[in-house]
Amino acid sequence: MSIIEKKNELIDEIKNSIEYKEFIEANDNLKKYPEQKISLDEYKKLLIENQLGMFLGQDLNEDESEKIDQIYEEISQYEAVNNFLNAEYKLKNVLQKIYQDLNYIIENKESKDTN
Repeated sequence: MSIIEKKNELIDEIKNSIEYKEFIEANDNLKKYPEQKISLDEYKKLLIENQLGMFLGQDLNEDESEKIDQIYEEISQYEAVNNFLNAEYKLKNVLQKIYQDLNYIIENKESKDTN
């Protein structure tokens, strides 16, 4: 089996995972609350911009940091947002583990037992 076929098999396995199904369900539920989704998107955008600035060596902007905290405080009160964030976190952890194991193999040029 080629590596592309294995990749497609992995994608199918991910799509059949509990984590992915919970993520899709939480995402579909969040779509029922467009104003909460907009707030969540704004929060994520500001968070990424802030992290990028820190990565580039810029000082933490206190006003932006307070705005991020304020938005998080607001959106964390919503069950749909919390469910989405939890499901997203679980799915990203699965994907991150896969990436870490692949990276370990590439960097160390050896196999790794991932069980």
